Amino acid sequence: MTTLIAVGSWRGIGASTSALLLAAGAAATGEQAWLIEADPAGAVLASRADELAGGLAGLERVAFHSSGEPLRRELEGAARRLGDVSVVTGAWDSFQAWATVASPRQPWVEGLRRLDGVVVVDVGSLRGGGVPTWPIVEMADVLMMVTSPEPGSLTSTVAWMDAKGQSAPGVQGLSLDTSRLLVVDAPVATGARFTSDVAAELGGRFAGWWPWEPKVIDHLHRGGSLDHRAIRRFALPRAVTATFSSLTVDRHGAVGVSS
Repeated sequence: MTTLIAVGSWRGIGASTSALLLAAGAAATGEQAWLIEADPAGAVLASRADELAGGLAGLERVAFHSSGEPLRRELEGAARRLGDVSVVTGAWDSFQAWATVASPRQPWVEGLRRLDGVVVVDVGSLRGGGVPTWPIVEMADVLMMVTSPEPGSLTSTVAWMDAKGQSAPGVQGLSLDTSRLLVVDAPVATGARFTSDVAAELGGRFAGWWPWEPKVIDHLHRGGSLDHRAIRRFALPRAVTATFSSLTVDRHGAVGVSS
């Protein structure tokens, strides 16, 4: 069975690092883990991880250079390993990245459900209408919305969730309320900040509060695993695995956050 988790943002910090962490958290619990970089603004992981640098982006290859193989095999063939995660990188150029998602020669989104294990998809910013990653958002079991503790970012993200993603009249919203809030306590703002007490107000819609620990993130970018002893003393790996473990899959394959 495939569990599909889309990771995006409305305002504030991006979703790329959070998507990698979540995929690594799935791998640390023994799941087969995938990370698909589908951010239409351009992927960034290949520029941060040496193992993924160089060559044609995997998702671009699947979208425009079909080998005639079934979609599952094409996605598997395009993946490269980063630690315990199979990564299909996206194009770094924004024009190519947008075309890969919005107008691929070979529609590849349906192939995500054919991959085994946990598939985490970086869908980038969901601000505005006509977002090309919306079909992925709709088919995902969970949409993880990432924000910082900065009041403007957090409150506007919650308002977006309350509206089920319908940000303006005529803009398509979520058919199901699958969104959950993930707060990453990154140093991106000064002034007032929410604390983790906000979890009590959000109940089951709150997915986790992650500390910002650059050494852990650098470890993952160098191909390390989230359960490696070198980062065992840090709080971020525990927070990530707790978030992933809080996802529950019922017998129909629907995913939610346990309260």
